[in-house]
Amino acid sequence: MKNKNELLEFARTTFCLKHKIHEKIAKEYSIAPIEVDMLTFIYVYGDSATATNIEKERKIKKNTISIHVENLVQKNLLIRHDGQGDRRKVELSLTEKGKIIAENCLSEYKELGNQLKIGLTKEQIDTLNNCFEVINKNALKLLDK
Repeated sequence: MKNKNELLEFARTTFCLKHKIHEKIAKEYSIAPIEVDMLTFIYVYGDSATATNIEKERKIKKNTISIHVENLVQKNLLIRHDGQGDRRKVELSLTEKGKIIAENCLSEYKELGNQLKIGLTKEQIDTLNNCFEVINKNALKLLDK
């Protein structure tokens, strides 16, 4: 491929692998892949997660979030509650069953990371981690523009 951008190609491939994990877990628990992503986001973000956080971080439209939040609440995977001091702010937290799904997803992410590093030396992995740290900082700066 002419003018190939290895970094962007890696990001695209990794995104596809992450989505494959979401599809696998979604099928196992009879939920949508986007709902697996939302549960995992809320687990990592913590009990003060809101639909606005999901919208900003995941670039998902509010109406889509609203539909999937309702589905997750109905399936007893997510709890909605009024934010402290602001009734307009609805915070989201996971039920025990929701936490299990998120933990399962994070475990799959970790295994994927391990598989992607097969064949690399510890020194190469350390260098790669340092490179990713710099690239992530640069990407975050670009997002803020």
